[in-house]
Amino acid sequence: MDQEFGLVVFDETHEAIKSETLVKAQQIKARALTTPGQITAGCGLSLRFALADLPKIKAFLQAEQIHYQAVYHGERHGLKSDYQLLFKYEG
Repeated sequence: MDQEFGLVVFDETHEAIKSETLVKAQQIKARALTTPGQITAGCGLSLRFALADLPKIKAFLQAEQIHYQAVYHGERHGLKSDYQLLFKYEG
């Protein structure tokens, strides 16, 4: 079964943890997880969310002044996942 999702990659661990807590408080489904090996940069933690929530996630990152590295579009095909860069942090 194919699955699409969004992934926010962070430079700092505390930003990833803070983001997960704040996003859940806004009742947006998301969870922190290990950054996939195909994405080599970052602190090692990412925030995975439903792609349909991308506008909410983007607004949240700006409103809360969260420092992140980039946001990716992920596609899972069975055991294989592919990632495409959507945008980078422009702080």
